[in-house]
Amino acid sequence: MAEPSLPLSFLCLLALSSACYIQNCPRGGKRALGDTAVRQCLPCGPGNRGSCFGPGICCGAELGCYLGTAETRRCAQEDALPSPCQPEGQPCGSGGRCAAPGICCSAETCTMDSACLDEGAEGAQEAADEKNLTLLDGSAGDLLLKLMHLANRQQQQQQQQGKHALL
Repeated sequence: MAEPSLPLSFLCLLALSSACYIQNCPRGGKRALGDTAVRQCLPCGPGNRGSCFGPGICCGAELGCYLGTAETRRCAQEDALPSPCQPEGQPCGSGGRCAAPGICCSAETCTMDSACLDEGAEGAQEAADEKNLTLLDGSAGDLLLKLMHLANRQQQQQQQQGKHALL
């Protein structure tokens, strides 16, 4: 009597160990996740010139970052899409990606990060910052973020001038 129950027990154990539970199973089962190509995240912001980094974060090189504003409403739709996305930009910080010059964003928050400063596009970014600061078309949070970026750039320029003076 113990002999027939052994294979049956083994089959039950095998079935339970390969089960896919509702809370952690992708559409199509466990093996479907490897087949899913990572796509680019939804465009957002004025003129769709930004990219979604999280449900309330929209960033772009020309725009800076919008956090929890009307420009980020489209980013909330990202959670409803079946396939994962990865925003553009090089990896930075702890699990984030460079979102705008000097800004590193994850799905939850953005921080200033000198690893995200692009030396080659510094002149183009200064022109974009001046244009955006004179128009003042964003919210107070956007202005604050731009001022922080400008202060960070000035501090780096002073450090570079100090290095050249020592040489």
